[in-house]
Amino acid sequence: MPGQGRAPKDSGQRRRYNQPARGEWVDLEPLAKPVLPPAEKTWSTSAQRAWRYWRQDPVTSQYGPADIHAILELARWYDIMDFAEQRRRMNELGLTPKGKRDLRWRTPAEVKTLAEQKTPVRRLRIVDKET
Repeated sequence: MPGQGRAPKDSGQRRRYNQPARGEWVDLEPLAKPVLPPAEKTWSTSAQRAWRYWRQDPVTSQYGPADIHAILELARWYDIMDFAEQRRRMNELGLTPKGKRDLRWRTPAEVKTLAEQKTPVRRLRIVDKET
């Protein structure tokens, strides 16, 4: 018979009454100088072109030694990988818009746009018609 079992607790008695947060967003600053070393001359033309753009990306300011190693491996094997593998690795390193969102990193352009859009939050009060 449906409806058997315990009745739901009153909202004030529930243990969890908020949504879990994944963490705060990180606002990235433009790079003063590149974190990544220059491209290796042995890489393909397409890998060198991608590397030039990656060196300018503010995401690289968040990289540690393991991340720098991972992006070097991505560049070395760039032309051998299929597109899905390239995209997956670039997402993991935050080199795509999806990767930046997943890592909760905001580019300087996004930070500027959000600052311009700031409007005061209007609080609404819900009132029962019968009271």
